Amino acid sequence: MKDEEPSKWVRVSDNRWRRVTRRDLLKIAAAGAAAASVGPFANIQFAFAQQRRLTILHWSHFVPGYDRWFDGEYVKEWGRANNTEVVVDHIPFGQIPARAAAEVAARSGHDLYQHISPPPQYEPEVEDLTDLNEPLIKKYGQIELAKKSSYNPKTKKWFGLSNSWVPDPGHYRKDLWDEAGYVPDSWDNVLLAGRKLKAKGVPVGIGIANDIDANMVMRDIMWSFGSAIQNASSEVTINNKNTVEAIKYVRALFKEAMDPEVLAWDASSNNRAMLAGKVSYVFNAISIARTAEKDFPQLSPQIQIWKPPRGPNNLGGKRLGAQHVMLVYTIWKFLPDDRKRLAKQFLVDFINSWSRAFKAAELYEFPSFTGTVPDVRAQVMTDAVAARLENNPGKYRELATATQWSTNVGHPGYANAAEGEIFDTGILPQMMALAATDKMSAEDAAKWADAQIKPVFAKWKGRGLM
Repeated sequence: MKDEEPSKWVRVSDNRWRRVTRRDLLKIAAAGAAAASVGPFANIQFAFAQQRRLTILHWSHFVPGYDRWFDGEYVKEWGRANNTEVVVDHIPFGQIPARAAAEVAARSGHDLYQHISPPPQYEPEVEDLTDLNEPLIKKYGQIELAKKSSYNPKTKKWFGLSNSWVPDPGHYRKDLWDEAGYVPDSWDNVLLAGRKLKAKGVPVGIGIANDIDANMVMRDIMWSFGSAIQNASSEVTINNKNTVEAIKYVRALFKEAMDPEVLAWDASSNNRAMLAGKVSYVFNAISIARTAEKDFPQLSPQIQIWKPPRGPNNLGGKRLGAQHVMLVYTIWKFLPDDRKRLAKQFLVDFINSWSRAFKAAELYEFPSFTGTVPDVRAQVMTDAVAARLENNPGKYRELATATQWSTNVGHPGYANAAEGEIFDTGILPQMMALAATDKMSAEDAAKWADAQIKPVFAKWKGRGLM
């Protein structure tokens, strides 16, 4: 008995598939211009060409609906249109740096790697994405924050492509703050209100541990006191009187307005504490407010949003807050060329469709290429969820100006490789904790941080990346 001829399932209409053999396809090809007469094969979109495969590493999104949309809708549509099996692997955000290092060490990994903070330290290992960024910038425009998080002005290389970023506003219990008589518009007010609210059993909740939130807020405070790790020329500047004042402020806030448990907080601790009614003020992306709307409807109206507080000596004369998450895609240099090309195609198509992603993220992510969602402000000011649940469509109005007060890790310079390593190792929260727990004076803590940071800068400058 003759072996059965191999066959393959192919699309013949929007929702119909048919199994065909190579002999069938030869018949179709022979029909040439008369292809319309081949009956059920007339609408075949692709067949017998080897299906391609694209692998993507993504974090597990804090808005669960986003992952459902991306995995279950967008990538399936894109895969069908491009004859590609798209495999998306999700991991907790805390595992992303270690997983990236492992893929580089193994010289094997995902075709697209999504980082949640700028990855300039991987520049030698990734493709230059100038050919993607520059046409997209010309088409849509791009915020400076995204460029400073994915471009190296020293090497002139785009080491990544940022599709989006996440603002990092304050969340506060409006009922409690109203009772205390303050609004969280300044760091002075946070301390003054915090003293009163701690006495009532609802302290301020700002972590001083090596987690993403603490890394961001400690930078906010330093900028608010006129200091930074580096200047615009990538020179270390942390050991100065303004840093000392920022450290003294954090020490006072810790002792007078917070509980000792913040020294051991992880990235989800402030979410849990705010939603449990244990704290009165935290910094986080709007995942806290969104979770409250869904799971804590009685508490939700009291959890309101405010931009980062101003300080006594704002760096550059303006209030600043670090972006909460900076989403940057990279493509490993060691991948085969065909996989690199497919990954680039996916990225460009994704950016061109990014207005859908903005809606799926429920205001959590904002576009790096501004023209992809030209009506951001209108959508923020008329949020349907807050309007329906709380009769407050403008609940997230502070986010409408987020590009004015959000900046990059590494400000006032770029997010370079040294800043990336310092972020990952948590040097700033450690500096603050040393003084907050009286292990060092504020002056000695600043000197300690300077001694930790300068060798990191020297190392990366020695590698030609800064």
